[in-house]
Parts: sequence; C-alpha cells; structure tokens
Amino acid sequence: MLVFFFSYSLSANATEVHPKLQWSRCTKAGCTKVNAFVVHDKHIGDVAHRGADQLDYEKEVGVVTSGGTISQRLVSTYKGKKVIGSRLYLMTEDDKYYQLFNFVGKEITYTVDMSQIPCSVNAALYTSEMPKGGKPTKDDANLGAQGGTGYCDANCVDGGCCPEFDIQEASSKAMVFTAHTCQTPTNGCDSSGCGYNPYRDSKDKTFWAVGGKVDVSKPVTVVTQFVSVGTSLSEVKRKYVQGGKVIEAAQSLNDKFCNWNGGQGRSMSAMGASFTRGHVLVFSLWDGDGMSWMDGGNAGPCTSYSHTQVEATSPNLKVTWSNIKFGDIDSTY
Repeated sequence: MLVFFFSYSLSANATEVHPKLQWSRCTKAGCTKVNAFVVHDKHIGDVAHRGADQLDYEKEVGVVTSGGTISQRLVSTYKGKKVIGSRLYLMTEDDKYYQLFNFVGKEITYTVDMSQIPCSVNAALYTSEMPKGGKPTKDDANLGAQGGTGYCDANCVDGGCCPEFDIQEASSKAMVFTAHTCQTPTNGCDSSGCGYNPYRDSKDKTFWAVGGKVDVSKPVTVVTQFVSVGTSLSEVKRKYVQGGKVIEAAQSLNDKFCNWNGGQGRSMSAMGASFTRGHVLVFSLWDGDGMSWMDGGNAGPCTSYSHTQVEATSPNLKVTWSNIKFGDIDSTY
C-alpha cells in the first residue's frame, strides 16, 4: 500500500498531460509498437480539489518516460512537500481508458533494472481487475481513468477489492510472483495468494542476487507465461533472460503447487476468468519497514528495515522498466 504525503490539483477545465509510453503487441510473426500513456493514481491527493495546477510527473512524483522506458524515483520534494514512490496505470492509445489485458494463453515480458532497490523498498509490476473507465468521482464525473481513479487489489487497499496478479514484487534481495483470486470480482479476495519465491520455496539463496543466477546488478528481462488448456488458465511459468541465456524458474504456479481445489474461488481457472474480464497493468514503487514477507526471514536475506533511513540516504534511487511486450507465448523474447 502506498501512503502519499502530497496533493495536487486539476480543474474540470484542465486536462492533465499524461506521460507517453510505448509497448509492443506481439505474435509469432513479429511485434508492433503501441503508443500509449500512463496516469498516476488519484490517491496522490484529493481529486475533488485539484484546482488549476497540473501534475508535473518528473518533479512531483519522480516519473520519467522516454520511448518504451519508464523510471520511478523513491523520493520527490516539490514546493516543500514530499511524496514517496508512485503508482501508475497503463492507458490506451487515445489516452481515455485503462488498457485491458487478457493474459490467458499469452505472455508478458519486460526488462527491469533492480540494482538500486534495497531492503525496505518494493518495486512491483502487477495487474488488477480494475474497471476500464476508472471510477468517476462524485464531484467531477469526467475524472475516471484519466484521473487515475478506480484502483482495486486483493488486499482491498484504498477501499476497492478485486483479483490481482503480482508479476513481480521485489527488491534486489528477493523476488516473488503471486496469484490472488477472489470469490467474486469485488469480494472474498485471497490477500495472501499463492506465490513463488526461489529463496523461500526452493531454498535457492543465490537465484536472485548480486552475482547470482539472475544477477540483479544488471538489467534482466522477465518473461511470464500464462499457459492455458483451451480457454482455461492452467499454469503460470516464469523465465528470465540475461546475458543471452534463458533461465527458467524451478517452479510454476498451478493448482497443485498452490494447493487449490477451486474452493473459495481459488483455482487457476478462477484467475483466468478474471483475466478474461480484463486486467490493468500497474507500475508501483513504495517502501516500508514491514517487508520481511518479501525479502526477510525465510523469504530473503534482509535482517533489518528502515525506510526512513533509505529515504534520507538514497532519495534518488529508482527502478527502471523498459521494453514491455505482450503477446503469444514465446513471441516476446
């Protein structure tokens, strides 16, 4: 969950300028560039009182885009006020709606530079079953997706509950990918979910590490494959590409590994049904002292956490995402 300490404003007569971001749609025949946009979440401030000021993405929330690359800075200070991290949503080419993805039988690939992300910081790329048009505010019905509204996830953060798939939640110390199902599209969500962390689940303490099998001191390409049987999701596989080598994760997510039997809406097919309704791609950078679930204890090597110290000593640390591709399995890498 991101906690913001800054507010900005946008009047009903002003249109916020959203950063441009390219991604690629791929088939076995090749990839086509998509010229899209990103929008910051409304919880950076009260959208009902934005006034005339537009958000300066670089100065106010530390977000910079260039072509197919986007970076997020941890600490931003603007006019004496501070914001920690950011949460962004991918929008359509016309900049009106959230881009919806159906991952069943498809894969998504991106390259990420995690070298600057320490204990206490989570660089996350994930999807959730958000409404295409966001959730218009009471004061201004025009502020739907264009205002960054309508967020939901399996932990019901900011008041909305929905299925979620964490493609990565990670620092430079550990990485986990997790499926979160719900009994209905808006209720009964499994906040813990079923995830795979090599350090925790395979006792492979050098898989995701500096100089490890996946060397986090260098950029790595992350490939997530949503394998289907017919139209039903059956398994989620993970691969990493680095230095010209393809490194396969030792474990995939499936009903057997997750100990799912369909009860309480928990099954790969239930996750797939949510994907079929459409998921929004989310870029998130946040910090906190309670990150041991991700990279401490049996989940990783971190032994102490102080997000305030990280903010003070490394305010400009960033995560950089690039070369995002979506398409047929084995077509994006």
